[in-house]
Amino acid sequence: MKYRTAVCACATMMSIAPAWAQGIDGGTGVSSVTIYGLIDQGVELVNNVATGKNATSNAYRTGDGTATSYFGIQGSENLGGGTRAIFDLQGGFMPGNGTSRQGGRLFGRQSYVGIDDSKYGRLTFGRQYTMRFFATQLANPFGTGAQGLTTLDNGIANARADNSVSYRYFLGNFEGGVNYSFGRDAVAGKSNVATNCPGETTPSNECREYSAMVKYKGPTWGLASSYERQYGGTSATYGGLTSPKLTDSRFTLGGYVKISRAKIGAGWIRRDDEGIKTPKSNLLWVTGTVPVTPFVYIDGMVAQLKYDHSSSKALVFVLRGKYLLSKRTFLYVTAEHIHNYGNLALAATTISPVPTPPPGASQLSVIAGIRHVFY
Repeated sequence: MKYRTAVCACATMMSIAPAWAQGIDGGTGVSSVTIYGLIDQGVELVNNVATGKNATSNAYRTGDGTATSYFGIQGSENLGGGTRAIFDLQGGFMPGNGTSRQGGRLFGRQSYVGIDDSKYGRLTFGRQYTMRFFATQLANPFGTGAQGLTTLDNGIANARADNSVSYRYFLGNFEGGVNYSFGRDAVAGKSNVATNCPGETTPSNECREYSAMVKYKGPTWGLASSYERQYGGTSATYGGLTSPKLTDSRFTLGGYVKISRAKIGAGWIRRDDEGIKTPKSNLLWVTGTVPVTPFVYIDGMVAQLKYDHSSSKALVFVLRGKYLLSKRTFLYVTAEHIHNYGNLALAATTISPVPTPPPGASQLSVIAGIRHVFY
């Protein structure tokens, strides 16, 4: 008897679920959930790795070369009238050993929920990209990979903020957006992805972040600009921003133009990081992408990071070849040469652990691997 009652109850709930999903406001209740991700893994050779006083060596290892690997779950529900409820849960991982990235967070790349309206824009809440990310990616074909801009600016691959409210508006090829975080990094640690700056219940601007962006992305040219400011926390905060009075600000300007089948890009980041001794710097770059055949692409970049009133600077050359096996999979070989000046000791790769050269020295990184996107 109890079994029959339970079956009847389940059947009743199943019958009313579609009606409940439609809602009294006329929403359709149609929803979708997608599992997606990217896996990149290659073999790397790095030379001139500092191993001690006046000692260097070569390193051979595995790692993801063109993009950091991740998995995600995203979904939406049609609420009617051009409005959708949306969410995205995205976690980074190390394919070589299966461990989590972004300070050990389960969904360290993105974790948000919100409303997307075809007329009024998108409003989301949670851990998500700041507006600087959407501006920089327009003129950066190397993205968050192990080589390129990520070796010159530790924030390129980590333009995210915890506890944030984000709004983006789309009008044809134009886009604008703002982001505000009440506490930009709630994970305790000693790295760029876990800086121990939780904020939220703290006074003043402690651990706050705000950013704004405007972008035009057209068929033959595009242009984007953003401004972001991050406020410091306490003496336990990693990265030198040990007080709310100290800030790290970036102004970004970049764009591209398409000439025949080639795409040429350029960008500039003006940074003022009050957590270091030489806070002000300029990062300039030029990129090019050329399809040699429908299956072979060549990407190149020349970039320079220069600190104001200092001999410290770094010059980077990157060259990458891709062979497309399908729309989702390609093989690649990519190489970066970096030359440091002054006291800088930036590496030619961001694969962890980062193998820094001696101060003022050069380094070469070569990675050959495979990248696959799934959804």
